[in-house]
Amino acid sequence: MTSGLSAAFAIAKKDIVIQLRKKFEIFSMFLFALIAVLAFSFALVSQGSIPEDVGSAMLWVIIFFTGMFGFAPIFLSESETGTLRGLATAPIPAWSVYLGKVIYGFVLMGIVEIFLVPIISVLFGFSFLNDIPLTIATLVVGTLDLAAVGSMASALTMPSESKATVFPLVYFPTATSGLILLIEITKIIVIGPGLVPVLSIFAILVAHLVAMVTLSASVFHFALSP
Repeated sequence: MTSGLSAAFAIAKKDIVIQLRKKFEIFSMFLFALIAVLAFSFALVSQGSIPEDVGSAMLWVIIFFTGMFGFAPIFLSESETGTLRGLATAPIPAWSVYLGKVIYGFVLMGIVEIFLVPIISVLFGFSFLNDIPLTIATLVVGTLDLAAVGSMASALTMPSESKATVFPLVYFPTATSGLILLIEITKIIVIGPGLVPVLSIFAILVAHLVAMVTLSASVFHFALSP
């Protein structure tokens, strides 16, 4: 177990270091997110202030689609260099490869969200920080959930010659359930009707994350099979 976790963090560290050197994926993700925020703000603010429930949905819809730029190529280097067999035969459990990619995807999205959330708050005209601890927890768990789904979808579509087409077909249906929960939680945080409904939905979100990670990690060795 300890060696598997160490391998996962080593894989994540390797990918993060490479990405920080290239900066291409982070830049493309942030650029897309910024364009989407500006487009929504121009379209909705021109008709008056953006309703808080609409703004809450827009936050996660933008994060959801921005994740495509980060999650789709997670296994790109393995696909191009043919190291899939090496990962499959390495003396580490298959789930550690998956977990390492989830951590990498989470860090990638987290860097974008650090800049994205304040920009959305300013342009949309309201704050997502009415309950700072719960907001941070929702962002962390929600981003982990999307990274868990996106990493598995990327692994499943890695052998395909049409990754750009197949990846959304796998990513969208499996991530939608978590996305709906995230929108509901954020809407309640922004409007602030009470804490009990939020905690109930948040517990479902955590259960969804645990289920996705457990299921994906348990079958990930099939994705690594040559």
